[in-house]
Amino acid sequence: MIHIEAAGVDGLLARAVAGTDHVHLVDGGADREEIYDRFAEALLFPEWFGRNLDALLDCLRDVADRHDHPWTLVWRPGRHDAPDPHLETEGTGTDPGVLEVLSDLDGEYPDLSIVVADR
Repeated sequence: MIHIEAAGVDGLLARAVAGTDHVHLVDGGADREEIYDRFAEALLFPEWFGRNLDALLDCLRDVADRHDHPWTLVWRPGRHDAPDPHLETEGTGTDPGVLEVLSDLDGEYPDLSIVVADR
Protein backbone atom coordinates (compact mmCIF):
# COMPACT_ATOMS: atom_id res chain seq x y z
CA MET A 1 0.00 0.00 0.00
CA ILE A 2 1.28 3.44 -0.94
CA HIS A 3 0.54 6.63 0.97
CA ILE A 4 0.82 9.86 -1.01
CA GLU A 5 -0.15 13.46 -0.50
CA ALA A 6 -3.62 14.25 -1.79
CA ALA A 7 -2.16 16.44 -4.53
CA GLY A 8 -0.38 13.39 -5.98
CA VAL A 9 -3.72 11.83 -6.87
CA ASP A 10 -4.06 14.32 -9.72
CA GLY A 11 -1.21 12.66 -11.62
CA LEU A 12 -2.79 9.23 -11.22
CA LEU A 13 -6.11 10.53 -12.46
CA ALA A 14 -4.46 12.24 -15.43
CA ARG A 15 -2.92 8.91 -16.48
CA ALA A 16 -6.31 7.24 -16.09
CA VAL A 17 -7.97 9.86 -18.30
CA ALA A 18 -5.18 9.44 -20.85
CA GLY A 19 -5.92 5.73 -20.91
CA THR A 20 -2.47 4.64 -19.76
CA ASP A 21 -3.59 3.41 -16.32
CA HIS A 22 -6.74 1.76 -15.00
CA VAL A 23 -7.64 3.70 -11.85
CA HIS A 24 -10.63 3.51 -9.50
CA LEU A 25 -11.04 6.52 -7.21
CA VAL A 26 -12.98 6.31 -3.95
CA ASP A 27 -13.49 9.52 -2.02
CA GLY A 28 -13.93 8.99 1.74
CA GLY A 29 -16.83 10.05 3.90
CA ALA A 30 -17.65 11.59 7.25
CA ASP A 31 -17.75 8.24 9.09
CA ARG A 32 -17.49 4.52 8.42
CA GLU A 33 -21.07 4.27 7.18
CA GLU A 34 -20.39 6.94 4.60
CA ILE A 35 -17.10 5.25 3.70
CA TYR A 36 -19.10 2.10 2.92
CA ASP A 37 -21.46 4.21 0.79
CA ARG A 38 -18.57 5.74 -1.13
CA PHE A 39 -16.88 2.40 -1.85
CA ALA A 40 -20.19 0.82 -2.86
CA GLU A 41 -21.04 3.69 -5.19
CA ALA A 42 -17.60 4.06 -6.77
CA LEU A 43 -17.05 0.34 -7.32
CA LEU A 44 -20.64 -0.69 -8.04
CA PHE A 45 -21.00 -3.13 -5.15
CA PRO A 46 -24.02 -5.44 -5.28
CA GLU A 47 -27.15 -4.64 -3.27
CA TRP A 48 -26.31 -7.47 -0.85
CA PHE A 49 -23.19 -5.62 0.37
CA GLY A 50 -23.24 -6.23 4.15
CA ARG A 51 -21.81 -2.87 5.28
CA ASN A 52 -19.09 -4.23 7.55
CA LEU A 53 -15.34 -4.70 7.12
CA ASP A 54 -15.59 -8.38 6.14
CA ALA A 55 -18.20 -7.57 3.50
CA LEU A 56 -16.05 -4.67 2.26
CA LEU A 57 -13.13 -7.05 1.76
CA ASP A 58 -15.34 -9.60 0.01
CA CYS A 59 -16.73 -7.01 -2.40
CA LEU A 60 -13.27 -5.58 -3.06
CA ARG A 61 -12.06 -9.10 -3.87
CA ASP A 62 -14.91 -9.43 -6.36
CA VAL A 63 -13.83 -6.18 -8.01
CA ALA A 64 -10.19 -7.31 -8.06
CA ASP A 65 -11.13 -10.69 -9.56
CA ARG A 66 -12.73 -8.91 -12.52
CA HIS A 67 -9.44 -7.24 -13.50
CA ASP A 68 -7.06 -9.14 -15.72
CA HIS A 69 -4.52 -6.29 -16.04
CA PRO A 70 -2.71 -4.14 -13.48
CA TRP A 71 -4.87 -1.45 -11.91
CA THR A 72 -4.85 1.07 -9.10
CA LEU A 73 -7.36 1.66 -6.32
CA VAL A 74 -7.10 5.15 -4.84
CA TRP A 75 -8.83 5.91 -1.55
CA ARG A 76 -8.96 9.60 -0.75
CA PRO A 77 -10.27 9.62 2.86
CA GLY A 78 -12.44 12.46 4.06
CA ARG A 79 -11.04 14.88 6.56
CA HIS A 80 -13.34 13.66 9.34
CA ASP A 81 -13.59 9.92 8.65
CA ALA A 82 -13.92 8.03 11.93
CA PRO A 83 -13.44 4.31 12.63
CA ASP A 84 -16.87 4.09 14.23
CA PRO A 85 -19.89 6.31 13.47
CA HIS A 86 -20.57 6.60 17.20
CA LEU A 87 -17.10 7.93 18.02
CA GLU A 88 -15.95 11.45 17.36
CA THR A 89 -12.33 11.55 16.25
CA GLU A 90 -10.04 14.01 14.62
CA GLY A 91 -7.01 13.43 12.47
CA THR A 92 -6.14 12.67 8.91
CA GLY A 93 -9.30 10.71 8.29
CA THR A 94 -7.73 7.33 7.65
CA ASP A 95 -9.95 4.69 9.24
CA PRO A 96 -7.68 1.95 10.66
CA GLY A 97 -10.21 -0.80 9.89
CA VAL A 98 -10.50 0.25 6.26
CA LEU A 99 -6.71 0.55 6.04
CA GLU A 100 -6.40 -3.02 7.30
CA VAL A 101 -8.88 -4.25 4.67
CA LEU A 102 -6.95 -2.42 1.95
CA SER A 103 -3.67 -3.84 3.24
CA ASP A 104 -5.08 -7.38 3.17
CA LEU A 105 -6.34 -6.85 -0.38
CA ASP A 106 -2.98 -5.41 -1.42
CA GLY A 107 -1.24 -8.54 -0.19
CA GLU A 108 -3.57 -10.85 -2.10
CA TYR A 109 -3.47 -9.22 -5.55
CA PRO A 110 -0.04 -8.54 -7.07
CA ASP A 111 -1.54 -6.66 -10.06
CA LEU A 112 -3.31 -4.22 -7.74
CA SER A 113 -1.72 -1.04 -6.45
CA ILE A 114 -3.50 0.60 -3.54
CA VAL A 115 -2.92 4.27 -2.93
CA VAL A 116 -4.14 6.16 0.14
CA ALA A 117 -4.14 9.92 -0.37
CA ASP A 118 -3.09 11.39 2.96
CA ARG A 119 -4.32 14.87 3.72
